[in-house]
Amino acid sequence: MTNPYKYCHFLSNPVAKPPCRMINAAMYGFFVSACEQKMQQYVDATLNTVANDSVSFNVLGSVCLLTFTDIEKISSLTPPFSEQGWMQETDIIIWLPVSKVVNGDIAHLYWYPAFISVNNIYALINGREVWGYNKYLCDYDMPTPANKTSRFSISLPCFDVFSANSKLAMHELLSIEQDNINTSENLLDNLALFSKRVADFFDDEVKGVDFSLIKQLFEGVIHPQMDQILFKQFPDGEGTSAVYRSVVHSPSVIKKIHQLKLLTNNFTLDVKSVASFPLHDMFGIQLGSQAVHLPFYINMDFDQLGASQVLPA
Repeated sequence: MTNPYKYCHFLSNPVAKPPCRMINAAMYGFFVSACEQKMQQYVDATLNTVANDSVSFNVLGSVCLLTFTDIEKISSLTPPFSEQGWMQETDIIIWLPVSKVVNGDIAHLYWYPAFISVNNIYALINGREVWGYNKYLCDYDMPTPANKTSRFSISLPCFDVFSANSKLAMHELLSIEQDNINTSENLLDNLALFSKRVADFFDDEVKGVDFSLIKQLFEGVIHPQMDQILFKQFPDGEGTSAVYRSVVHSPSVIKKIHQLKLLTNNFTLDVKSVASFPLHDMFGIQLGSQAVHLPFYINMDFDQLGASQVLPA
């Protein structure tokens, strides 16, 4: 899709240019049981609206990844935006593992941030406008050096039920509690060990995909880059047509890993029924309390590169 217009970076416009550098990104990750059919329906309603006869996108297995990431410092690497300042950002994301299928064969594996919420408006505007992240604002709890809570949670301004009388209010969408806080953590000194453990777990979930590809997908979470695929669209003034719609790719290039560990604590995820964000309908994540799988922690620096168009070609 070609566009004859150059983007206007006018005064007061908060949109900056990528790439941007993330320093001390402290990520907690939890693999969550979901429904392959419902995740595929979500992919069909987003990524595959831009698919064609030869290229489409398929979900891998019946597990998604839930992450809470506190990023100490983010700034653009492109002048003059690199001289304007930096910000802290926290994001909570549900990632779907997705394959790009070309003429019936798997051509590439991606992570699709299908749900993402952040804690500041600058991150929201830049994420949506430049990359196409479907970002939303939230309040949250998660462990940080300054906050030793063992609880994770996310609350959003939304509707808990849809009705003519519903008023927008803050509602908790999900929370994670540690069941045995005093247990030890399994420190890892080998990145390949982490990716192999996760790939072994996914091998039972994903059928018809070569094990080496699965391992490659999860190595990409931490080294050398995490390939993200996004659905970017903007509506017209009536909200009925898209003035822009495409599938884009943006790599997260890992620059340094400060720490990586598997968490041996038992964690329980509790998912609430919220009409604005129906996680059960979106991804098949069960409502109520449930276990999570292979919880991990990683602290890293990475660069988020600009987004390049995948489809339409």
